[in-house]
Amino acid sequence: MSSIDIKKNIVVTVMSKGLIMALNFAVIVLTTQLWGAEGRGSIAIFVADLGLISIFANVFTGSSISYFFSRIGYSKLSSLAHGWSLLVGTLAAALLYVLGQHQIAPFIFTAATLMGIFAFHNSLFVGSQRIDKYNLFTVLQPLSLLLLMLAFHWIWPSLGCYCYFFAQSLSLLILIAVCYAMRRKMKIRLSWDWDWSAAKEVFSFGWKTELSSLLQFFNYRLTYYVLDFYFGRSSVGVFSIGVNVASAIWIISQSMSMVQFSNVLKQGHTQESRKETMSIALVSLGISVLCLGAVVLLPASWFAFVFGPEFAEAKRVVLVLAPGILALAFSNVIGNYFSAIRHLNILIVKSAVGLVVTLSLAFVLVRQYAIDGACIVNSASYIVSSIVLLLYYFSKKSHSDIYG
Repeated sequence: MSSIDIKKNIVVTVMSKGLIMALNFAVIVLTTQLWGAEGRGSIAIFVADLGLISIFANVFTGSSISYFFSRIGYSKLSSLAHGWSLLVGTLAAALLYVLGQHQIAPFIFTAATLMGIFAFHNSLFVGSQRIDKYNLFTVLQPLSLLLLMLAFHWIWPSLGCYCYFFAQSLSLLILIAVCYAMRRKMKIRLSWDWDWSAAKEVFSFGWKTELSSLLQFFNYRLTYYVLDFYFGRSSVGVFSIGVNVASAIWIISQSMSMVQFSNVLKQGHTQESRKETMSIALVSLGISVLCLGAVVLLPASWFAFVFGPEFAEAKRVVLVLAPGILALAFSNVIGNYFSAIRHLNILIVKSAVGLVVTLSLAFVLVRQYAIDGACIVNSASYIVSSIVLLLYYFSKKSHSDIYG
């Protein structure tokens, strides 16, 4: 892929992610205005649970699909992805049912299974370098969620925040149906072709990538559960607004790193790909600084007006998270580069180091300082894990495949 094509894909992807950011923002505003801090907290915990389950599903539906698409073939990967998604969704729902969360278990089963299948198709588009289709479906996901959530609330307002849960499942089901139709037009047909050697090869790649993601999940979301334990769902709701602002800013680095990931899969571990990665990381940091600066300039009263009076302190959440937000905006690009060249151990190491920081601080600082403590914990974890990744990037071992 030429540098012009890379830049074009980055621009288009960033634009699509910008639209996604706007749609997600609309979802957040709607949920806070309709159901307040407690309702938003319940949704945040549901989304966090889904995120945790998705990590296990992504062993056979995530970046491993992009990596092995041209090496193993669609049919074998499809069989693995669909079967694994169903298994993970079933086990997750069963666990929640055993833990007494009977009402939410069916939603988790449906959403987790469908999310795994949807992730498989998105990874398929990345692996085949059909970035336009990837961008289309990543935009359609929050758009359909927003429209369906409004529809459920209008038809059945007594559902409360359960409107979100119903909308999440139905939107994924519709998008998967469209994915199947589009895949047929691409002349990629579904056929069940099981191969144990292929499963082992994909698993050996996928578990390392997702182990890093699992550790990183707790760096991002452990504070949700600690806050919920000590201070309840309302505190989670307020904290989640600041975290969602951070996630919106990370959309830029995620867009850039996704395009670079696809390019490095094709180009390999070369001097050129390393230079491109660092250039893209610096651009990502620069744009993130501008976006974060714009958010910081907003008055606290704006947050209260947009999200509701319970969320006035959301600006302080963003301010305390700011150093960590920028650290990850830069290092996310480099992390995806290492994933593309199969230097997976460093991703596990940096996430493990970040988790040590999180576990060391979370229960002390959150209990003592509540939401502020959660912000400090997350920011410290982001910074330390980013430093570990950068130290490896500039080490001799990181260069060894190129220079010997």
